[in-house]
Amino acid sequence: MASAGWEFKTVFTYNGSSYTDVTLESQSPAGTAFAILGGTSHFLYLGHGERFDMAIFDIDVAGSLGALKWEYSNGSNWTEFVPASGRYELDPDDDQGAQYDFSRNGAEMFPQNVMSDWATLTVNSVNIYWVRVSSPTSVSTAPTIKRIQNRPFNTYCTTQDVFNLLQLNNVTGTTDFTTSTIPTKKSVELYIHEAQAYIDMATRKSWRPAYIHDEYHEFNLNGMKLDKPDAYKIITLKIWNGASWDTKTQGRKTDFFLVPDTGMVQFSRYFLLPARFTSYNAPVWRWGGGEFTMPIKITYLAGRDINTDYRQGGIVQDAAKKLAAMDVIRTADFGNLVVSGMDRVSMSERIQQWQEETADRLDYIKAFEVF
Repeated sequence: MASAGWEFKTVFTYNGSSYTDVTLESQSPAGTAFAILGGTSHFLYLGHGERFDMAIFDIDVAGSLGALKWEYSNGSNWTEFVPASGRYELDPDDDQGAQYDFSRNGAEMFPQNVMSDWATLTVNSVNIYWVRVSSPTSVSTAPTIKRIQNRPFNTYCTTQDVFNLLQLNNVTGTTDFTTSTIPTKKSVELYIHEAQAYIDMATRKSWRPAYIHDEYHEFNLNGMKLDKPDAYKIITLKIWNGASWDTKTQGRKTDFFLVPDTGMVQFSRYFLLPARFTSYNAPVWRWGGGEFTMPIKITYLAGRDINTDYRQGGIVQDAAKKLAAMDVIRTADFGNLVVSGMDRVSMSERIQQWQEETADRLDYIKAFEVF
């Protein structure tokens, strides 16, 4: 069973009377850009076969919208919720505001604790998990999208992977955990989610998209090393001018660019940081000048794709399956259901074996930290 990808299974736009399938366009950055939320009765539908907790947007034309309304399906109707970007205060000096509004590249996160009754719903003949967004009060400029990616709640493996590892398909007549199995599918999803967090902590790496918001740095003409490994996309880079943040343009012909192999942000040209006064004795040759502390603010995406990391992706998937399976064995009484190869080794021996294998493999791929 392959690990979950970063593409939504289905993406629809709705213009108040009909749906348009833009799934293929949303999956490729080289595809045809498409407009969303062109009116107050329009919707963007994001759908996936499994639960997801983040959507990543590449914008072609910036939108100018009113207050956004986010909703998820509970199996029969729609429930409004506040996404993560609207649930905490960001930098009070950031004039772009806290909540993501399709005016720039970015991501929106969907807190699972406020979506506890999220269930599949049939939309335009497709029954999967849905989140939809609209701008019901006003639309000044409809945003145009180049690509939309997601972060599955379970990225490193699936519940079916765990089910097959435990060899439950031999006796239950099913191929996966369900709402009526013990443990339930939702419980096993939580075990996998916890396993992913443990793997990220143990290896100091990640094989799922991480949205790193408001990371601050001192200016250095020689470039800056981002804090998180495996950065692959800069969302914004801003410089504090003493009154507000100046947004810089990415590209070798403009202000800065990212070197993904090293995680370094390099400046394309030399420029001095702004200051409220001029000092002829300031050592501008050393760090680029300027009087402000931590004047660089960067938002970026980091993480490897487990499906394209041919060196370590399979190791991570195997570790996630075994960690989740150990939780299943510890918390569920299977009686005689775990059979075949599993019944030749006791549960405790199997857990110990998997623990040792997982620890060895994660230690092998652990990243070094430089302090």
